[in-house]
Amino acid sequence: MEYKIGCTGWSYQGWSRTFYPKNLKSSEWLGYYSKIFDITEINSTFYRIPSQEVVRRWNADTPRHFRFSAKFPSIITHEKRLENVNSEIFSFLSSLAPIHEKISALVLQLPPSLSFGESKSKLDGIFEILPDDFLYPIEGRHESWFSEEAISFLKQKNHCLVWSDIEGVTNSMPITSNYLYIRLIGGRIIPDSEFGQIAIDKKEQIKRWARKLESISDVPLAMVMTNNHYEGFGPVTANSLRKNLGMKELIWEEKRQKTLQSF
Repeated sequence: MEYKIGCTGWSYQGWSRTFYPKNLKSSEWLGYYSKIFDITEINSTFYRIPSQEVVRRWNADTPRHFRFSAKFPSIITHEKRLENVNSEIFSFLSSLAPIHEKISALVLQLPPSLSFGESKSKLDGIFEILPDDFLYPIEGRHESWFSEEAISFLKQKNHCLVWSDIEGVTNSMPITSNYLYIRLIGGRIIPDSEFGQIAIDKKEQIKRWARKLESISDVPLAMVMTNNHYEGFGPVTANSLRKNLGMKELIWEEKRQKTLQSF
């Protein structure tokens, strides 16, 4: 299995002097991030459709091999609950045109109140207009998404049901497609002001995730995105998972400096 492991976003003040060098401008953060990681999930698209000017900068700041995933805007998934959203979908896809070749997946994160039954026919309509260029993992949080009916539907359509480690959701982690999309989110216990350091030790949970992934032999790709709310520092969580999977540890400048100071 190929693993693509990154963080849910890159623009966090708490990462300055812990991940980003202290004198690095925030406008240079994505460029630095893309030298360490090869993928990220764009979280900001959930809150607003970005301008093409912003997306062109994302393209210019990242190397050719770098990959993005992005969340569908909340106006599509939460406000309009997948109904009558064609114009918003076209606007969203158009906005991402400058990074078209770098997009791996566009994530449909649904609200906990949106059941499989309410979503099924709407999703059929949406997938009729979505291009085949990307993967479209679905993060259903209502319990009905883990029913036999939903899993059968998703398998038939080859739609990936996101495996999310998030407070309040019991995810049975069914395999419904030929790839996996995993989001290590956690709860809302850690305030944003404390991002950039490990506040909750989840080493054992991460080991279990690694064992789970290593036990799967018939899926060729897993994308895993780590959030600051999981342990407090997304890059460290990503590194911990990498090491448990036998992958090379990622080293960033601030980590290197702290290692040297400890000798």
